[in-house]
Amino acid sequence: MIESFYPLYLLQYKKMQSVPLFQFKLSSSSPYIFGLVLFLALGMGSCKSKRAVVESPAEELTAEKLIREVSLNEFSAPHIDARARMDVSMDGQSYTFRAHIRSIQDSAIWVRATILGFEVGRVMITPDTFHLIDRVNREYVKLPMDVVAHRYGIDIGFRHLQQLLLGSPSFDDVVIRDLRLENPRSFITGFYENMQVLYEIDNRQRVQRFNLKDGNGRILESVNNDYQAIANAGYFAFDRKINGTDGIQNFSLNCEFLELNIDEVPSLPFDVPSRFDRVE
Repeated sequence: MIESFYPLYLLQYKKMQSVPLFQFKLSSSSPYIFGLVLFLALGMGSCKSKRAVVESPAEELTAEKLIREVSLNEFSAPHIDARARMDVSMDGQSYTFRAHIRSIQDSAIWVRATILGFEVGRVMITPDTFHLIDRVNREYVKLPMDVVAHRYGIDIGFRHLQQLLLGSPSFDDVVIRDLRLENPRSFITGFYENMQVLYEIDNRQRVQRFNLKDGNGRILESVNNDYQAIANAGYFAFDRKINGTDGIQNFSLNCEFLELNIDEVPSLPFDVPSRFDRVE
């Protein structure tokens, strides 16, 4: 699931590395960098814990017990309304923007991005459709999710995107190879398909670091800090740092959540101006 995100970012980066963020003309592929950057900030490498495959019977109970304890601290809410500051660095070029993030469980993800108070783009993803408005170039995108997945090899569905948004750690389909206890931290290592996986868990049973590495030298790491208890919803990481490389090009993103509201069901306004052109 995660492996496909980073190559997609590299594809877009090569097309836009000579121009400022949000100041490039949309094409058949370039719109997805906007949505991708936002989703990276929301919790790369994170999905709700559902199951883990543990190879060694001697470690099974210990590993499963730790994973169960971690799952008890996971953030879970039927809807959220949040604001965040995002700093993106791509091989020496840096960008800062604000994001207004809303989500309704099993229904929609909505993100509005602004720079210096001006809206530059808006994304909405539903279980079957990807929508994007580029206000800089007066264009918009509307594509079925399965077309996006096929075109860019994104092995991720709407449910996983919402889990990314919540920032919950994933042990789905991970083959656990080792559990190492180093007070006050614990480390779980294993494999997800052809990738090596590392989880660093603090003494409060919260995932502090998540690392993915494949056989081609691509590395992706997410570090979560500033966990805060949200009433009846678990713990939410308000500070997230993501770093990635393919061995040649580097990417980093710092996301600081400024506000989080789970009390009211948010509205999801998404009206495309009639003068905007649709691009595929």
